[in-house]
Amino acid sequence: MQDFLLEIGTEEIPASFLKPAAEALERETVGWFKDNRVAFGKSRTVYTPRRLALLVSDVAEQQEAKTVELQGPPKKAAFDPEGRPTKTALGFARTHGKDVADLVVKTTAKGEYVFVTKTIPAQPVIPLLSVALPAIIARLPFPKNMRWASGDFRFARPIRWIVALLGSVAIPFKIEDVSSGNTTCGLRLAPVRELAIGSPGEYEKLLEQAGIVADPVRRQQAVADAIQAVLAGKGELIPDEELLEETAGIVEAPYPVLCDFRPEYLALPPIVVVTALKRHQRCFAVRHPSSRSLLPMFVAVTNTPGCAADEVRQWYEKAAESRLKDASFFIEEDRKVGLDGFLHQEEQVTWIEGLGTLKDKTARLIRLCEELAALVNAGRAGETSGVIPQAHPTFVTTSSGPTRVDLEALRRAAQLCKADLLSNMVREKEYTSLQGVMGGIYARMLGESETTAQAIADHYAPRSIGDPLPATAAGKLLSIADKLDNLCAAFVSGSIPTGSTDPFALRRQTTGALLMVLELERRFDLRAMLRVGLELLGNVESRKVEKSRSQESADAEAKLFDQLAAFVRERLNLLFAEQGVKYDIANAVLEVAWFDPADARKRCAALAQFRSTEEFEKLIIGQKRVANILKGVDARLTVDEKLLQEKAEAALLDAARALDPKLAAALTGQDYARAFELLLSLRAVIDTFFDDVMVMCDDQELSANRLALLASVKSLFLRVADLSQIVVEG
Repeated sequence: MQDFLLEIGTEEIPASFLKPAAEALERETVGWFKDNRVAFGKSRTVYTPRRLALLVSDVAEQQEAKTVELQGPPKKAAFDPEGRPTKTALGFARTHGKDVADLVVKTTAKGEYVFVTKTIPAQPVIPLLSVALPAIIARLPFPKNMRWASGDFRFARPIRWIVALLGSVAIPFKIEDVSSGNTTCGLRLAPVRELAIGSPGEYEKLLEQAGIVADPVRRQQAVADAIQAVLAGKGELIPDEELLEETAGIVEAPYPVLCDFRPEYLALPPIVVVTALKRHQRCFAVRHPSSRSLLPMFVAVTNTPGCAADEVRQWYEKAAESRLKDASFFIEEDRKVGLDGFLHQEEQVTWIEGLGTLKDKTARLIRLCEELAALVNAGRAGETSGVIPQAHPTFVTTSSGPTRVDLEALRRAAQLCKADLLSNMVREKEYTSLQGVMGGIYARMLGESETTAQAIADHYAPRSIGDPLPATAAGKLLSIADKLDNLCAAFVSGSIPTGSTDPFALRRQTTGALLMVLELERRFDLRAMLRVGLELLGNVESRKVEKSRSQESADAEAKLFDQLAAFVRERLNLLFAEQGVKYDIANAVLEVAWFDPADARKRCAALAQFRSTEEFEKLIIGQKRVANILKGVDARLTVDEKLLQEKAEAALLDAARALDPKLAAALTGQDYARAFELLLSLRAVIDTFFDDVMVMCDDQELSANRLALLASVKSLFLRVADLSQIVVEG
């Protein structure tokens, strides 16, 4: 057993390419070991901007031998009627180095065939790797590839060296004009650049002696430690895991340089200064350790230990000065125009081709916010008709208690929230990442209410997985409205996510909207909101597809709504799974209440608790039996009492009728524990019904009436959950 090392040395690869490529390198190589019967131990990857490396311990020097059974010709072709071997049998045996006596006849699904057992001997691994490794390297995925030599080989950046070792033995192969060996490269400007590696175990230590931290996790920590050291007694690093990870991806040997900018730029909004330093310079902002206010300094991390720090500092400071000066000018010019001034320009900006302008988008957001406020206020148990009342001020319950939503402030936020897209700060692409945030900043500068300003600032949130939700109820409602409008527009325009394709990040946006609905903890009817969203898009006069839309059938409209509903339900199902709800409980509840997420979550909690009762399994089995009998049957719900012949039929009908008002009261109060108790009380009469009554009898009228009775009982259960979806062990 020997340790294995493969290092691909390149020109600097973009930081975002590194981790996926390293993971693919490990996956492909380890997969090859498994497929080719090569024993191995633990594997791990390390990488820097100039190298991708895989280390695998305890790799066998030879493949394992393999015994295989090979199928040959049919028996009737291999032997004549007297049992003598034919030329076919002789040829098959000779091809595999066997005698005819080694052939055996076995019966298969297709008849009798000749088989031979053959042992594939073990082979040395190094010659096999010499062929396999170039192919593995060629398959590594990158967002963009390039060709740099005379051949057709493509990679993220030009390959400059390759190390391939099994133990101390080099694995020979060649890619373009680069031959593999045991020599790696140190830092680009180091006095000694080429480093000979005796064995894979020496690799990381050798690089570390040359000043290179190969492990990306250790390198991130090295960057953080180096920054803290240079800041000692001067300030505190503003935490930024994203920037720290990116910096570790662009340096091999982190060397921080402390820089300054003119204090007058502290008059800019702090997020603008931090963004200017981060997005354009990849530098870390610094704050006061106690007041947490921004300080006029920043840290640049170079990749050249021992560089001329003063010259580097001057270069970074000039670049930062340029960016901050631009930001100051942009803000001054934007304030002269004002957010209302930008509103007049929205009509000139196409939002989505065929779906109107940014002005149309703004008008829809205002209407959707009004409808959302009304829905949240009017949400009551049992109100699932989809009828939307007129909008009016509302109380919205958040996780921190009831909060008054100023509807006028919310309307104003919806009106202004897209205006900053036309500002100098965002439109000129200098600070695009601050869209929404700049709108909130400008709203405060221009005297808008805090509710309006905060809602504008938060309405794109959550922007990514793990991103905080909007802090205020108004911000949540505006964000939900924006995401619902984006979702409906994408489906109307045909940009529906398929497989891994989701160009408008609809999955993330929908999950974000659902998280906010859940946090509001109020009754919702997403069906109604989706219908309103589609209706508003259907009224856009500038849509190129309007004419064809008007000619579409009601079935096509219904299909589009069903696609939207299924998409939202799927996202809620996945969200519940992430929150620990068992899949069958989620399926049972979402079958009847997917459109009201907070209510559905309460039902799931009650059903999970109900599952632990002794009678649960018997009730579920009964419901599965009901579902199976009614499957594919168009049963009516009206029961003719004159056709009830058995006592068990009448008893079931009486019990269901008596339970109906009690169940309605429990549902009105969202007391789902009580609802399940009531349903459980039907178990005995349901069991007796199945014991004493033949549902599918010869009398069709009688049978139809019994099916109607079961359907009416099932409808009671479906007001809470579809219990037939629950999985019972065994």
